[in-house]
Amino acid sequence: MGLDYQLFRVHVDIAKAYRQIQKAGKAVSKDNIDSAVNHLNKALNDFEAALEHAVKAEEDAYQKAGKDVEKGSAEMKKSIEAYTDGNMESA
Repeated sequence: MGLDYQLFRVHVDIAKAYRQIQKAGKAVSKDNIDSAVNHLNKALNDFEAALEHAVKAEEDAYQKAGKDVEKGSAEMKKSIEAYTDGNMESA
């Protein structure tokens, strides 16, 4: 989907997880343990989603790097061919 999108989702999911932790703390302060456990489970799910987006971001970064290397290699090949043809300005 794109590196920027994946990184954005990482931030969103982490923020959601921290909000769930805040809710769990509030529930504990009101002696509502079941609610606190539910909020902590939601926080864990949000952290898991953040990790999944981080993995996707890594994959997207590798793909982008691969495309950049491929493009650079093609430009280098053009330069070498121009040099071997004696076209120094183009090389």
